[in-house]
Amino acid sequence: MPTDDSNGTSTMPTRTKRTDVGNDGLSHGDHVWESPAYERLASHGLLRSDWHKPNLASLDFREGNTTPLKNLMRKCGTALFPPAMAWLNTAEVPAGTIKCMQNGRGGFEFLGNRGKKQGIHCYWDLFYKISPGSFMINNATATEGLTIQNGDKWIVVVPQGFVGLAMDMGQPVLLPPGMHQWQSATMRFEKNIDLNQSVIELGPMTLLTVDKGYEAVTQNNGRQQVLPGGAVHLLNHRNWKFEKFITCKIQTDNLQRIEVMTGDNVLMHVDATVCWQITDVQKCAERAAETMVHSGSSQKSAGTIAKLRNDVLKQAEASLSALVGKVNFSNTFSAATALAAGASATPSTPLVDGVVRSGDAGGADEMPKGEDAVALLFDIDKLQCAVTHANDMTARYGVEVLSINIISAKPADGSLMQCLAKGAVAAAEAQQLETIARGRAKASVIDAEGNADALKISAQADADADVTRAQGSRQAASLLEEQEVAVHLATINATGAALKGANSNLILGQDPANMASMLMSNTDYTRHTLKMTGPSASAKQPAKPVK
Repeated sequence: MPTDDSNGTSTMPTRTKRTDVGNDGLSHGDHVWESPAYERLASHGLLRSDWHKPNLASLDFREGNTTPLKNLMRKCGTALFPPAMAWLNTAEVPAGTIKCMQNGRGGFEFLGNRGKKQGIHCYWDLFYKISPGSFMINNATATEGLTIQNGDKWIVVVPQGFVGLAMDMGQPVLLPPGMHQWQSATMRFEKNIDLNQSVIELGPMTLLTVDKGYEAVTQNNGRQQVLPGGAVHLLNHRNWKFEKFITCKIQTDNLQRIEVMTGDNVLMHVDATVCWQITDVQKCAERAAETMVHSGSSQKSAGTIAKLRNDVLKQAEASLSALVGKVNFSNTFSAATALAAGASATPSTPLVDGVVRSGDAGGADEMPKGEDAVALLFDIDKLQCAVTHANDMTARYGVEVLSINIISAKPADGSLMQCLAKGAVAAAEAQQLETIARGRAKASVIDAEGNADALKISAQADADADVTRAQGSRQAASLLEEQEVAVHLATINATGAALKGANSNLILGQDPANMASMLMSNTDYTRHTLKMTGPSASAKQPAKPVK
């Protein structure tokens, strides 16, 4: 809030004044340089704080010299004597504003609001001219600041983040942020310059802000100088010129549809990508990058790395062509072409572990092994050889090719593409059938091994059971031999079990001579026998009496 001092004047509170002395040996008042760009300019003695004003009260202007009542009485008096009105000049300057006045003798003055009489002014002079408008000091914007000029007197407000540029007899004068006032017939304020730009021209000087990951190429009296990134640099004379920024970041570019000839004269369309990076900016600027404008006019290409990019891509294309030229297309795709032609491809892998099938006599050759069975164009080791080949040249101008990657490669001939497509389908079907056959064979082997193991286990179990029964029978026989009755009973039981198992009614005796009598004693046998053969002759004859 405004406070009244002992004299009754209204003043604004100000910051505590500081008397920091910079590297230029000048007092910077109460301002603190916070930007590295200011530090760089101050270290070169370019920032001038001679005219810095810390507040409004420190400005040089005329204070109020009368009161409103006196001015009213003067105007009433001039009404009675009209010619005196030409000599009367009055003005009222509000607080915080400035009015401009000319004294009619080639001099200029500022009228302000300060002192006991504050902003009420009265001057009796026929040649004084007071401007009707006024300038508000607090109208300074954050981007344009404020500029008030009254003849050879200047009041300039430079916003924070900017630097004021003034010219004094052809020499640049840089003003730091804040309010400045000076009176000079030779010094003129030009503009406020924003410091957030990468390249700032300060008259004959240039201020460069180089980001990390970039380097700036400059020309100092014909000698190239590379300025590192992550810092602010000042080119302090006219013949030290900025040429271009060169990035040190990794670049990725496309090689679209380049035509390459294989070793067996097959034209290929190849799409690839190239990753590269500038490793030595000094060498690159001297040997490859376009830096100088030859025509002397504005040339946009000098500010880019288009020429360098084109050189890297051309070298990568040449290295990729050298790789493809070593590839024999027919050998690379021999398996597919053989299948497309109807030839039988003998698998080189065994269908069953331990068994390898070979082709029949007179059949097609085996599938190519090793490098011939894979797409050499996509082999990482082969592509690395192409990268090495490219780096042999690009290293001479400070560029390293990191990788060359093939996205697609196909023959330019459409009929060859169709043939290869059919061969690929046939190869896929053959591989599928081979996989199915290999699976079935392996399943059969596993099934046979399972059955053999089962039979082995069953036979072993039967053998163990027979041994166990034989041992039991032996023990039983040794026990039965001890008692005769038990032996007979066991014999009868065994005979009955045998007859029962055979479903027979025959009873065999110990003596074969008794077989007839035993059979005749069996009623079932005699009954059935008589039905089939009839009675015998001896049975029909009557029995003779016994004498």
